[in-house]
Amino acid sequence: MSVALILLLISVDFVNTESDNRVITTLKYSKHYVHPSVVNGLPAKDGQVPYLVSLKESLVKISPLKRIWTNLCGGSIIGERKVLTAAHCFEAKNFFYYKHPDHVRVVAGNFTTQLIHTGNTDTTERAQWRRIRRVVLHKKFHFPDNDIAVVFVDTPWKYMVNVGYIVTAKRRTDNLDNCTSAGFGSISRRKDETSPVLLVANMFLMPQTNCSTLWEMNMDNFICTYSFMSDVGRGDSGGPLACTLGPAEKKGGELLVGIVSAKNFDKTPLFTRVSAYKDWIARASASGGLESVAFCVVILKFVLFLLLCFVLPLPICNPD
Repeated sequence: MSVALILLLISVDFVNTESDNRVITTLKYSKHYVHPSVVNGLPAKDGQVPYLVSLKESLVKISPLKRIWTNLCGGSIIGERKVLTAAHCFEAKNFFYYKHPDHVRVVAGNFTTQLIHTGNTDTTERAQWRRIRRVVLHKKFHFPDNDIAVVFVDTPWKYMVNVGYIVTAKRRTDNLDNCTSAGFGSISRRKDETSPVLLVANMFLMPQTNCSTLWEMNMDNFICTYSFMSDVGRGDSGGPLACTLGPAEKKGGELLVGIVSAKNFDKTPLFTRVSAYKDWIARASASGGLESVAFCVVILKFVLFLLLCFVLPLPICNPD
């Protein structure tokens, strides 16, 4: 790698990590938020978080075919083409990335924050690159409420050591052990510096009553965690909160219970509760999203009505 290219990588990394001082105090009074990322985590090991993906945006074009891509948000593989992430990852600039998902790539199986690549769909042992076919946002999303999105990729993932799926939580419970969050996070709370590699941090769930008291409202659709040694901070919204399966679920693996969403003024992490959206996740469609399904149902009912009017002499069909 040339000296010029190394300097370019350093400069774009500096630009991308400028400080974001916006915070939310309570959900009732503020719309502002900071972008979370893992703080004081440990480098991920092979196969430790195979379900985690990086949604990457292009920083700069360095050749006719290649660009530098950097982490925009995290996400979790929940199916062959299906990734679960945060809706606010697509909110910036009047939802530009939601309207133009072709500007974003989804990368699995690689632990590096910034990568040089063409951006074309590609599967190798080092990384799997996918284009986005469709993004489905919750229709009632208003940060941080309903901060959830499903991303459908153009080509199925090839499962291997560093690429796999995670089971989503179907039941509401905080009785879970060994919870972790992962992402390309900050080196410390005091420095706004992004880790060059994937980090994994242990998380400790807060009882739901304490969570509601802290945020001064009903928090049934959220999960709060304590931040003692590890934390989430700026840069990894959409990433997973994964826990060892409790007695209410199938034992022997990890369960996706939360999606990294935000932090409040005292740096307490906030996660979207996955189990609260189990039906919404199941209904999300790659072919048109929830809205298109509802529209098709209306059209079908109208067609059936016309058929009945044609076959049967219903009074409603001939009001005169």
